[in-house]
Amino acid sequence: MAEINSNQSCLEVKGIEKRQETLVRNDYNKNDEYSQTHSDAISNGDPLGKGSGHGGHTHYIPDCSLPQTLIDYSNFDTSAANIGGSYDINGRNGVGGRNYLKAISKYNEENQYGLNSVDESLNILDGQIIVK
Repeated sequence: MAEINSNQSCLEVKGIEKRQETLVRNDYNKNDEYSQTHSDAISNGDPLGKGSGHGGHTHYIPDCSLPQTLIDYSNFDTSAANIGGSYDINGRNGVGGRNYLKAISKYNEENQYGLNSVDESLNILDGQIIVK
């Protein structure tokens, strides 16, 4: 047991007392550190990992010289095969999942959602949108 200092708060004392118990339960240690490439971080078919192991995405600054009708996902690792745990991809107990949502959505890789996807003409006629 670690030595307790009289200047420590009750929370610090309890933390010191429980530290060894917690370290024993922890899956990660100096020889098996958690990182973006750890098996528990990678989407490999189990419900734990979500990542692709490629570090995720970087910041995105729009290029205003290009058409602004679609979002540029080129620096995002969005391949369905690369990201998400099994529940994210296939759902759980028959509910949800990316594969189900992709099957019922009218938007997909071939028909992408963009600024021109919504017909605003009725909103304009109804006075909801004023175009100047």
